[in-house]
Amino acid sequence: MAISSVPQPATPAEAAGGTSGDPAQALVAEQIRLLYQNTVIAQIVTLLNGALLAAIQSSALGVGPVLPWFALLAAVSLSRVALAYAYARAAPLQRRSPAWQHLYCIGAALAGLAWGASSFMLYAADSFVHQIFLLFVLSGMLAGAIGIMASWFPAFALFAAGTAMPAVVHSAMVGEDMHIAMAWLVFLFMMTMLVVARRVNRAIIEALQLRFENQQLVDHLIRQKDHAEALNRELLEAQSGLRKLNDELERRVEERTHDLKRANEDLERFAYAASHDLQEPVRTVANFAELLQQRHAGKLDADGREFLGYILNSALNMRRLIEDLLTYSRVDSDTTTGTPVDCAKLIEELQADLKSAISESGAVIEHDRIPPLQGHPGQIRQLFSNLLTNAIKFRGAAPPRIHIAARRQDRFCIISVQDNGIGIPQRYQSKIFEMFERLHGASRYPGTGMGLALCKRIVERHHGRIWVESNEGRGSTFFFSIPAADA
Repeated sequence: MAISSVPQPATPAEAAGGTSGDPAQALVAEQIRLLYQNTVIAQIVTLLNGALLAAIQSSALGVGPVLPWFALLAAVSLSRVALAYAYARAAPLQRRSPAWQHLYCIGAALAGLAWGASSFMLYAADSFVHQIFLLFVLSGMLAGAIGIMASWFPAFALFAAGTAMPAVVHSAMVGEDMHIAMAWLVFLFMMTMLVVARRVNRAIIEALQLRFENQQLVDHLIRQKDHAEALNRELLEAQSGLRKLNDELERRVEERTHDLKRANEDLERFAYAASHDLQEPVRTVANFAELLQQRHAGKLDADGREFLGYILNSALNMRRLIEDLLTYSRVDSDTTTGTPVDCAKLIEELQADLKSAISESGAVIEHDRIPPLQGHPGQIRQLFSNLLTNAIKFRGAAPPRIHIAARRQDRFCIISVQDNGIGIPQRYQSKIFEMFERLHGASRYPGTGMGLALCKRIVERHHGRIWVESNEGRGSTFFFSIPAADA
């Protein structure tokens, strides 16, 4: 009985040019490669099985009819080995030629006929045991050939017909009831093996198609990731240039006020455009990574799943950062007229929005009477939301306790948001309102480092100011001033 070696994944060169070009042609080339990679071991097993059959049958027939048959089998096997070596030496593009599959099919047909010839040449008329053994060996060769030839169904069909049909015909020609039954059994076994081989062939084709599709998906993800990284580098370079430009403009503010305003407007438009253009490739990376994780995570090893997780987390973090940048860049470009904002109602709505985080942390939020403020409702909501979210997130061992108070100062209302969290070291209090400034690692406290920078932007847009008073380990109190509605 023939055995097959486990097919190994093909390199692009082995797959006759890889998955590039015509996918159908690449699929056929890979099917043929699987045929030839098992040829040598298959012929070794064929010769061993043939030698065993010849030795057993010679005890009943003598060596006279056995030697010619074994010589025929050996000649066919050696010619197929030579064909396999010729295929191995051929260039990848040459292996795409249809001649290789035709030659293999011819070899499979000749091999089948050589085994089928044993039904006549090695038939022991006087020994029923030797007849059964002959049919057993032929059936074993037929079953074993599935693992060798199932990747190309026509080759197996030719081998099966050549191997089994002579046995069917010869058994039927004997004419006895037992031999007619044996003929039917061999015929039914051949048909069963054809059905099994066809199913295995379809499974192999589906696996190869899936492998090619996965490779194309991975290649696409890599290209999108490279594109996103390039855009990210450009954005970071633009941000670095913005900081340098602002430093220079601050030193020359009295003589360059007009130029400073124009430069800031241009840079804001650039940051908005760059962030907006970044969204599509990042969204594509995230979507394809999620699709690969949902559909094909089970086909990846532990390293593959870990690497896929890195890609997905990085894409999601990049998307959050871009969204924060877009929000930040829209603050000054929003020309909505200021209106009275009911802060008490706003705080109640935010508590409902933060219900999950409040429930998880056990937070308690209290507030005094907060008078209505005059400003942009959406931006003031964002301001309160960022400060409350930070107060819940940067908590200590005790459940968060947050108190919101207000006092009047001229035409402004000064709001304070006090918490009992981890506090902020004195040396960092002047930096926390800058873009991308983070005091803790993202693994401990997730975020983009844009929350307080956005708060500062909103307060300054309303002609107020924001600051913090804090001691490390003893909580923080954030203050900001916004015009009162009745001012």
